[in-house]
Amino acid sequence: MKKYIFLFTLIFSTLQISAQTFIDRTTAPVPGAARTPEIASYESFTLKNGLKVFVVENHKLPRITMRLILERDPIVEGDKAGYVQIAGDLIGAGTKSKTKAELDEAIDFMGAGFSTSSSSITANGLSKYTDKLLSIFSDVLLNPRFSESEFSKLKGQMISGIKSSEDNADAMSQKLTQASIYGLEHPYGEVLTEATVNSIKLEDCKSYWETYFRPNIGYMVIIGDITLQDAKKKISKTFKKWKKKPVPKASYKKTTLPKSSRVLLVNKPSAVQSLIWIGNVINLNPGHPDIEPLRIANKILGGGASGRLFINIREDKGYTYGAYSNFGVDRLNSTFSASAKVRNEVTDSAIVEFLNEYEKITTEKVTELELKAAKSSLSGSFGRSLESPSSAASFALNIARYNLDSDYYNNYLNRIENVTAKDVLRVAKKYISTEKTTIAVVGKAQDISSKLEAFGNIEYYDAFAQPTSEPEFLFTPENTTLKDVLSNYYKALGGLEKLKKLRAIYQESSIEIPGAPQKLSVIRAKMVPNKVLEKQTMGSMTINKTLYNNGKAEKGGMRGSGPVEGLELQELINQAKYVVGKVGWMDRLENFSFDGQTLISGKEVYQISENLGGIGGDVESKKIHYFDVASGLIYQSIENQESPQGNISITSTVLEWEEINGIKFEKIIETSAGPQKFKITVDSTLLDDDVKESVFK
Repeated sequence: MKKYIFLFTLIFSTLQISAQTFIDRTTAPVPGAARTPEIASYESFTLKNGLKVFVVENHKLPRITMRLILERDPIVEGDKAGYVQIAGDLIGAGTKSKTKAELDEAIDFMGAGFSTSSSSITANGLSKYTDKLLSIFSDVLLNPRFSESEFSKLKGQMISGIKSSEDNADAMSQKLTQASIYGLEHPYGEVLTEATVNSIKLEDCKSYWETYFRPNIGYMVIIGDITLQDAKKKISKTFKKWKKKPVPKASYKKTTLPKSSRVLLVNKPSAVQSLIWIGNVINLNPGHPDIEPLRIANKILGGGASGRLFINIREDKGYTYGAYSNFGVDRLNSTFSASAKVRNEVTDSAIVEFLNEYEKITTEKVTELELKAAKSSLSGSFGRSLESPSSAASFALNIARYNLDSDYYNNYLNRIENVTAKDVLRVAKKYISTEKTTIAVVGKAQDISSKLEAFGNIEYYDAFAQPTSEPEFLFTPENTTLKDVLSNYYKALGGLEKLKKLRAIYQESSIEIPGAPQKLSVIRAKMVPNKVLEKQTMGSMTINKTLYNNGKAEKGGMRGSGPVEGLELQELINQAKYVVGKVGWMDRLENFSFDGQTLISGKEVYQISENLGGIGGDVESKKIHYFDVASGLIYQSIENQESPQGNISITSTVLEWEEINGIKFEKIIETSAGPQKFKITVDSTLLDDDVKESVFK
């Protein structure tokens, strides 16, 4: 499985290579005097219907970008949570004169980009197609089709996403923290469920469009190869039929800190690491003078690899691959928070270090060295952002939306430079809570709950932020051993002796990868005791091919070609011993341990840990297997692996089995690797005499 993970990374990642000269990292560079930034100019005008338009001319490239943004209050969706998002997607799914396919074809013909959301419409492409883009823009805006079939498709996609998030620690943590901070009845705390999506009607989406897509709350941003005069003419003509109408307002009480710190836990029994989130609600409006001091405080605390959290929890303690902090700016409410993914056994120790760093930055002044380095980094980031013409449009838009001073962004560097260590300490005390904080953890409760009790009473929640009872933990059933579980597994497959008698197998599979242009095709073949073939292709392109034949192996494909040696060769030799690789477990029982019985997704399972040969039995060298108590078959396997993107958890769940000649084989396997989820389907299987030796040439 790990081969597939790295192949996906190979296909969809860009290798970045940078050369670095030697830098003395013991001293921070001395920043120069604050500069006056050179921000591209913009022009603005307002149509009679109330639409505000901002134009940034840039004639360097023959391209244009147009974006409409609606300034509305947040909406509580209640028992129909999700309808606002679906409405936004549905607006772009065809017009009264064009189906979605026809709309997509027209956009693709121009090589343009077009997207819609619940509060925006964006179009970009070559400036020679400006008139055609505006025509599509207005057609989508004023005449959406609201197709029943597209509506059903979008609901299905949203429900699929919800189901996928049930086992995703990041999604669980986001739902838990938002719901616990703001409350389930707050627009920022609502949680989408299958039930809320199923209750959405097409009329709900139509009503949203009719109510909120109005020019009097709209801002139109145009960037690129167009003059102000031309923009005025075209925009006035395009949107003259768009009628203004009063839009509902909504107000919400400011969320406050809890009376004392809280400890929240979502039990993820299969987790080999804990996702920790520690934070609190803050009130910080756009344009507030505390933003720059807090930005520097955050940079020093956890704003990157030079932050205290990263240096402490990763570099010094080795608990994680990264620890960071962040904060938001919002007219209603936002949060200051820090987070990391750590090994189960150090969950409590990592939380202690988070709180120690919180305490330090809220009670002690930062050093001048840290202050200078943070200022230099933030000033540099701001300077680089000015290279994009869209920055000027964003600045103009923010000034209008949030009623900022006209020179707000011109003075940004001065505000950064004028921040003192005393200012940083003041805002840290004001916005970073150490006594009324929320500690939210997604992890294996059996391994971490007793340790979390040191921080307060634990509140348990499910994957959708609903309160739940304390979970059932692993227990050791009477008269059940490791050999019993494995024996039942082999019996469920068809019998150990029958499995050992298999001499050859040839399987063709397909893998659906989100975002990929087509499926990945996989061929896996074995001929006991000395032949193995693994080949992955996409269309006519060979991604990877590995062939082992009688003691020698070669590989080819996108990763290059050459002989296979060392541990990788030994792995192929081991694979060739049995057609069903897991039969080989009986040869190394000392690498397995029976942990007990528990529940996974409501299913009673036996848990077995496999030591993969890592140093000191570290969690990253172990694989956890879950066997269905009822059927005896393997249900799920979890492994923690290091990838080019850092440490990721890989979960494989067998959704369907197929019986061939009295032996069961895995038919459909769903695998999640970090945020990515894909499905492997075995399309055909040949056994023994049906497998030709010529396959391995």
